[in-house]
Amino acid sequence: MRQKHGQNFLIDNNIVNKIIKAANLSKQDDVLEIGPGKGILTKIIQPQVRHLIAVEIDGVLCQQLGRCSSFRGVQNFELINADFFKYNMLVGTFKIISNLPYNVGTAIIQKILPLKNWTSAVFMLQKEVAQRLVAGCGSKRYGYMSIFTSYYADCAILFDVSSKCFAPSPKIVSSVVKLTNKFSSQPESIFFDFIKHSFNMRRKTVLNCISSFQNLEKIQARQVVDNLKLNPLLRPDKLSVLDFLRLTNEIKNMQLDMCKTLW
Repeated sequence: MRQKHGQNFLIDNNIVNKIIKAANLSKQDDVLEIGPGKGILTKIIQPQVRHLIAVEIDGVLCQQLGRCSSFRGVQNFELINADFFKYNMLVGTFKIISNLPYNVGTAIIQKILPLKNWTSAVFMLQKEVAQRLVAGCGSKRYGYMSIFTSYYADCAILFDVSSKCFAPSPKIVSSVVKLTNKFSSQPESIFFDFIKHSFNMRRKTVLNCISSFQNLEKIQARQVVDNLKLNPLLRPDKLSVLDFLRLTNEIKNMQLDMCKTLW
C-alpha cells in the first residue's frame, strides 16, 4: 500500500547500525530526528543520547510510535506531530539524524544548513542528490546545491544503500551522507541569488550571467570580471565558491558606486 507521504521505511538493521555509528552519539548529545516513521532508528538513538526530539508529519505513524513500549516511562524522548517546515528549530546545540523523504530532502537541507545550532547531521537521501551535494567545481553534477552545501558545511558520502533495504522498495539507490557545520557567516544577500541565476543559464558565460543579473550593463559586467582578473568566457560550473563570493562582492560594490553616481 502506498504511504500517505510517500515514505520508504528502512528495514535493514545493518544499515541502521552504520548510520548510528556515523552519528558518533554520546550521552551528552541532544538529537533531532526528522521523520522517524516506524522508529527503527529512534529506538536505537534514544538510549544513547541525553535528549531526543523526533518530528513526524504523519499523524497515524506518530500515534503508533507514541504507543511503542520502548518509550513508556522514558524521560529523554519527545515525539512531535508536525510538518518540519513549520517547526521551530531547537534551542541549544544538537545533532541531526534522518532518513530524508526523497521528495523534500533538498528543501529540508536548505532549511537546516544556514542555522548555527546544529553541529553534525547524518542524512539518507537519493544517491543522485547526495552526489550533487558533494560535487566539485567543474563536474557535471556541480550546481547550486553543491555550492550552498559547501558554503555552510563539510559534506561526505559515507556509503550507498540498496533499495532492498526499504519497504516499500524504491526504484532508486540511496546514499548516507554526513555534514559537519562550518558555522559560516551569512554571505551578501545577493550571493545565492546570483548563483541560482547563473546555474539557470549554465551554458552561458560568466560575463552574460553578470550582465543579465539585476540588469547590469555589459560594460559594467566586463569591469566586474576585469577587476577580479577572471576569464569572462568561463561557464558557471567552472567557478568555485570563492569565485562566486568575490563576484557577488564586486557586483555589490558596482551597484553601490552606481547609486553614489545617481546621487
